[in-house]
Amino acid sequence: MSENTTGRTDGKPEEVSLWDYFYVLFKWRKFIVVNVFILTLIAVVVALLLPVQYKATATVIAPRKTDIFGGLGMFSQSIREFAPFLRGLSGTQLPLFTYLAILNSRTAMEKVVNKFDLIKVYGIKDSSMEKAVKKLRGNTDFEIDENGVLVINVYDEDRRRAADMANYFVEVLNEINIKLNIEEAKNNRIVIERRYLQNLADLKAAEDTLKKFQQRYGIYYLPEQAKAAVEAAAELEAQIIAEEVKLGILQRQLGDDASEVRAVKIQIEEMKKRLNQMKEGNERLKNEMTLFVPFKNMPELGLQYLRLYREYEIQNKLLEFIVPLYEQAKIEEQKNVPVVQVLDYAVPPEKKARPFRTLIVLSVFASALVLFVILTFVLNFIEYKMQTSEIFVNNRFINLVRRIKSFYEV
Repeated sequence: MSENTTGRTDGKPEEVSLWDYFYVLFKWRKFIVVNVFILTLIAVVVALLLPVQYKATATVIAPRKTDIFGGLGMFSQSIREFAPFLRGLSGTQLPLFTYLAILNSRTAMEKVVNKFDLIKVYGIKDSSMEKAVKKLRGNTDFEIDENGVLVINVYDEDRRRAADMANYFVEVLNEINIKLNIEEAKNNRIVIERRYLQNLADLKAAEDTLKKFQQRYGIYYLPEQAKAAVEAAAELEAQIIAEEVKLGILQRQLGDDASEVRAVKIQIEEMKKRLNQMKEGNERLKNEMTLFVPFKNMPELGLQYLRLYREYEIQNKLLEFIVPLYEQAKIEEQKNVPVVQVLDYAVPPEKKARPFRTLIVLSVFASALVLFVILTFVLNFIEYKMQTSEIFVNNRFINLVRRIKSFYEV
């Protein structure tokens, strides 16, 4: 806006046209051009001085799942339901988002810092591990792409070191993952071992008691109808015990309030009701032909024998269930083999990845242009006020504006 178009003598504001804004820019053009040029030149120098960094990339995919429970007969379906909570036993590994947490952990970062002596490489004068880890995090990028592949990106001034660091991150991931799997397998083994040892003791007690009863009363044969009822009840009770083992593991890992825990509790209650019906009988079964005779309808001596025989069958069925799990738990606890599946190892990159010098210069140029255009209108407004108001005549700030304008005077 020019001096003769910024206001009226009658005190009414004069309308400002687009040409007035162009006039202000033209009048202050030297101020804008010189300062934008200086800042852009500084940005060019700084961008050229920034060290070149290369990006090396390694990719990891989720390991395939295996199922060791296929050969457990009647227990296989029940165990598969809570196999995800027995990662160390079932062969399933940690998901990719957990791999991200491992890679970003301080433990993993410190291992890489120590391996490549990054405190010295990054020039950290006080030898601070905290600063080295922070710097390393700024030079790494871990993400899961749209194909479900974990991508490990490492930036470094040395292309060979960048590739070695990316590959070492894979080694660290594998090492920590093995450690976590072994610890979990150990915890599961302890839970199963406790139940296994109890099962052995209960089975021995059942065998001894049944043997003494047979020797005392001379009973060595059970009618097939009663035997079928006993075996069915034993199988059901063994399943109940299996579900209780499952419940114990879920409670340890998820807590009592988890939906999975409540569902297992309900299932156990229903199975116990069914077992009680087999023992005591119910009204519906009275009018139906059934192979299973309620235990309460058997003679007292026969009933006592059935109870002993049933306990013996229960412990045998439970042993069939516990032994494979226990053996697998011991195997998993001793495993020390790579579990992370690498799709691509990192190789030394050929082209630099950063800094983006052109982007830096253009960003500074655009920002400086906007800044000095705005500043131009501010200074022009102050100049106008300086000419129309007496209170600004001796103001120091106004004097500064005058000097600035005189310096850039065309």
